[in-house]
Amino acid sequence: MTVSSPKNPRLPRRLLVGFGFGAVMGAAGYVFGRTLLPQLIGPDALDGLDLRWSDALAALTGIALMIGAGAVMVISLDPRRLARMYHLEEPASPEEVGQARFQAAVLGFSGFILLLPLAFALAGLAGGLAMGLIILLFALHTVLNIRMWRGVDELLRRTTLEAATATFFLGQGLLFLWAAAERLSLLPPLTAWDVYAVLMTLYLFVSAVVSARRGLA
Repeated sequence: MTVSSPKNPRLPRRLLVGFGFGAVMGAAGYVFGRTLLPQLIGPDALDGLDLRWSDALAALTGIALMIGAGAVMVISLDPRRLARMYHLEEPASPEEVGQARFQAAVLGFSGFILLLPLAFALAGLAGGLAMGLIILLFALHTVLNIRMWRGVDELLRRTTLEAATATFFLGQGLLFLWAAAERLSLLPPLTAWDVYAVLMTLYLFVSAVVSARRGLA
């Protein structure tokens, strides 16, 4: 999910800023929804909605992804500005602009898919039809990610694999500690949605750290 140029793969600082801005805006929206919104629409209006902490985490991550993707799309309108973002010596070529926009689109699509199950559940559309649509969109998302993977160079591939490996081991460790505490009746049980929301957020954070350590940021 890292946006990069075909010639000089970098995770732009503006993308990280967009991610942070999205997280702040999402947190503000969550606080508004939990505090002020019930007072505006009535205290019983939100009854029956099974909201969890993982819903907020998934919403923050999805919104941040979409805002980051939108920022890259806006920057790509100016080839010189896009070149500065990727530290290129010359204005971005049409091929580089197209590649940046495609990767930004995939990034935003990732955020949209992450938000979709929560949106369906809150809208009361849970069921086979909603799940079928999610499966179709997820299949399309997989195809787009494979296409994006083939279009990047070896440096970005190594960075992605390193981030995925680090996420696996960190996630495995956190899951073990939670499972142990759950078995000892110290913590409540987790759902698959809880685990996925944490892993997605952890992967994005690890990707940013790995990219910065490699000097790609």
